[in-house]
Amino acid sequence: MFSDERRQFLRVDFTAHIILKTSSKSYELEGNSRDISQKGIYINSSVDIPVGTLCDLVVILTGSKPPVTLNITGSVVRNKDDGIAIEFKEMNLESYTHLKNIVKYNNKESV
Repeated sequence: MFSDERRQFLRVDFTAHIILKTSSKSYELEGNSRDISQKGIYINSSVDIPVGTLCDLVVILTGSKPPVTLNITGSVVRNKDDGIAIEFKEMNLESYTHLKNIVKYNNKESV
């Protein structure tokens, strides 16, 4: 058991088409998410968005017709050379329900 483990939310591998909008710019990042949890997402990308920047995310799930979208408001909490970490701040109930299912059904330990 690791006493210094800070994660409280299970993270799962997840790839999706993501549209990220800040107050000054919009980015389309396809297939670049590294992992997702109920608390946030890490996106593999070279975009330079300062820590603390508020953003709106649209995560597009392409497994259904029409595609399901998660609409989430978040904040950049980490910016590294290989990507950015976004902490989720707000989302509607439908998006939260889909997010819970993504984490549940992509959890390799529950198989």
